Amino acid sequence: MHTMDNQQVTPSIWQQMIQQSFLSLYDLSEKKITSPEYFQGYDFVFKFSNATVYLIVNDVVMQASKQDIDTTQVRTWRKEVVNQLIKQHAHLYLKNDKAITHKNEATSNKPVYFIGLTSLSVQHQDCDHNDLQNQYSSSPSYAVGYEYGSQFFAEDCVLDLDDEHSVLQVFSYQNFAEILNQLVTPSDLTAYLAFHRSKLTGFETFADESTLLVQFLQSPDFHHRAIEIQEQLVSHELITQIEPRLIKAAEPNQTEFAAALMAEIQKNTRMWYKLFNSLIKSCYEAGNPLPKEQVDILVDESMYTYACLIEKILAHRTIDQKSRWTGYVRHEHSYNVFGRHYLMVFYAQDSNSSLSADKVRAGHQDLLFELNAQMQQPVMQELFLIGIDVRPCEDSVNTEVYLDAFHQHGSLIDANTQRLYQKLAQLRAQS
Repeated sequence: MHTMDNQQVTPSIWQQMIQQSFLSLYDLSEKKITSPEYFQGYDFVFKFSNATVYLIVNDVVMQASKQDIDTTQVRTWRKEVVNQLIKQHAHLYLKNDKAITHKNEATSNKPVYFIGLTSLSVQHQDCDHNDLQNQYSSSPSYAVGYEYGSQFFAEDCVLDLDDEHSVLQVFSYQNFAEILNQLVTPSDLTAYLAFHRSKLTGFETFADESTLLVQFLQSPDFHHRAIEIQEQLVSHELITQIEPRLIKAAEPNQTEFAAALMAEIQKNTRMWYKLFNSLIKSCYEAGNPLPKEQVDILVDESMYTYACLIEKILAHRTIDQKSRWTGYVRHEHSYNVFGRHYLMVFYAQDSNSSLSADKVRAGHQDLLFELNAQMQQPVMQELFLIGIDVRPCEDSVNTEVYLDAFHQHGSLIDANTQRLYQKLAQLRAQS
């Protein structure tokens, strides 16, 4: 025999998932969720720069004897849970219909995603029916790992696909946590959500969400945004060409190359986060935390941009000794948002150089003003100076890397001011 105890969201499991990912930076408080500009009744709302994501969650504890649990029963339980989420979302969507219509008209260029998350766990029962309550209260629960796939929604739980923008995209807790682990930025997550939604509404078959994630990471869809940004950069003559590796990775029948490139992107992204988290920690401990706006913008990047920044840092090992001694600069663009530019300053070993760590830190505002003067066609939205301090390890032949980050909004300046900054840049170069 079996019974099912359907509980409302257990805050700990979902809050833990949020706190362990970038979602915590974008989680709107309950006070903001009740604002008229947001859809009401959802459990969590995340406001990214490029999209808004609404979560509706369900935590289910299934109570059954050990011999009673089989795949058929789990499928039945899953069907019950997902149907509840679909009904709940349909009710909320209908309730919010006018507000949703108004919001879509106001921000038609900003996508909205509705996500349903389920967590299933089992409590075993090995005693008489009369003692069930006491047994369940003390028995540990065991998480059930599962996924859905397109067949589940074609046969067991039919989604309303009439309006693509209101589709509820359903994932298991374990699966969505792994998606967050693989796609560590808002832009890459929403690109996957768009990819997943297009498969559902296009009635395309996929075995499960993990398989679809692997497919996405090796598909042109992942690189589409970077290619689009690079096309804009080429048109403004800020770069000479679209990177050949991006074009190759986006070609059909290049899955092996795309997989190798993705492995490199993910490895470099982990390296970036290690350096960035170290910067945040050191600034906090020094009593001078990085401004929240600055952190938000840097987190609101793409994995591909992080990979490119790290590639330039790794290339330091090939730089000649003279450049290391005097310091040098490199430039990088965001491949997530057009108009975000990075000036990377590799600090000089010579403390008297104008690019020494102390002088750059003291004069970072002047450097950013000069950069803004140079980047006027077109004007950039955001400018970052990333300072890179490469130090030898005392106890080995390896090196340690430390970052600084300084930020300024781009702005239009008049011709006279631009000439003044050009002269200052010339004087700085001569010194």
